[in-house]
Amino acid sequence: MRPTLIGRFLLFAVLGLAILLPLWYWASPWLAKAPIWLAGTVMTTIFPWADSFEQEGVKGVLHTLVQVRMRGPQGDVFGELTPEASYPTYGYGLVLLWAMLIASHPRRWWLKGLVGSVLLIPAQAWGICFQWLRDVVIYSGPSGAAYLKYSPWVSEVVAYGYQFGFLMLTPVAPILLWLLFDKRFVAALWLEAALADEPEPAKQKARMN
Repeated sequence: MRPTLIGRFLLFAVLGLAILLPLWYWASPWLAKAPIWLAGTVMTTIFPWADSFEQEGVKGVLHTLVQVRMRGPQGDVFGELTPEASYPTYGYGLVLLWAMLIASHPRRWWLKGLVGSVLLIPAQAWGICFQWLRDVVIYSGPSGAAYLKYSPWVSEVVAYGYQFGFLMLTPVAPILLWLLFDKRFVAALWLEAALADEPEPAKQKARMN
C-alpha cells in the first residue's frame, strides 16, 4: 500500500518532535530570555504596581507592590506578591513549528523556521503576561483585591486572556505559521484528500491529466 502524503508528514513530524524536544528543553533557559524580557517590559510599563522582573532558569518572576496576606511563623503578615510563569508552558510551540517545517520541507525551511521563531515570541510573552495577571488579579485574594481596587469585570478579562493564551494561542500559533510558510504542501494535502474521496475512474483520469 502506497504511503499517503499526510502519513509521511505525520511520521516525520513525530520523529522531529522526538528529536527536537530534548534539545529545546536543554536550550529553554536561553530561549526564554526574549519572551520573559518582552513580557516583563510590557508589565512594568503598563501597570504601576509591577515593580521589576527577573529570570530564574526557565521561569519569569514579576516583583510587584501588591500587598497580600501570608502565613508567617508568628501569625499572618503582609508581603509583596511575586508571581512566577514558566517558559516551557508557553514555548513548546517553537518545537512544533520546526517539526512541521522539517516534515514538509518547504523551500528555505530553515529561514522560515528562524522567522517563525521570532514571530512566536509575542505569543509566548502573551501567555507569561496573563499568567502573571491571573496570579495578581484573581489569585491574590481579598487583600490583593483591596490593594488593586479593580472592578469585577477586570477579573473576567484577565481570565479570558489567560485561557486564550494557554488553550488557543500557544498551540495554534505555530500551526498557523506553518500553514502560511508552506501553502504548496497544504494544497497538495487538500488535493490528495479530494482524490481519495472520488471514484476510481475519476482518480485515474486525474492522474492521466
